[in-house]
Amino acid sequence: MRKASLLLTAFLAAAPVAGQVPWNPAAPENRQVLPTFNYATVESVLTAIGARFVRRGTADRPALDVTFPNNRRAGIVFGNCERQGAACKAISIQALWNLPVGPAAARVPAAIQAFNRRYAFSRAYLTADGRPALQRYLTADFGFIRGNLAVNLLVFANQEERFAAEVLR
Repeated sequence: MRKASLLLTAFLAAAPVAGQVPWNPAAPENRQVLPTFNYATVESVLTAIGARFVRRGTADRPALDVTFPNNRRAGIVFGNCERQGAACKAISIQALWNLPVGPAAARVPAAIQAFNRRYAFSRAYLTADGRPALQRYLTADFGFIRGNLAVNLLVFANQEERFAAEVLR
């Protein structure tokens, strides 16, 4: 938890996007319980943290294409959904990259293992088709605190930056 807190502090210290009000962790709405994950609940948090998003997927399997304030992109896939995506109990936040070319490609599996040893917040792996990926899975069986979702999203964006720097460069 301490690492996540330090990562969030570092992320929030970065300059906000021009014209954008930075996310306020002390805002009273951050203590609200989101009863479920759906477009409305997740999009409201994405908007609050300054992320841009586009709806993807289907009514039964909603998804979002997200660009975080640091310009890192990810997909959010809703899971264990009822009522055509109106009440989902989980989300998976996922980022994918192309495998580097040349000698760097051979170093990626070991770099992913090292990344996973250093950071427990998200899971790094190679997809079935060999692309480097990063994933965070959250459940809301009994609700989810709005501010905690914001922190998870911001820290994931920071983890993407670290992954690109430490594994892919």
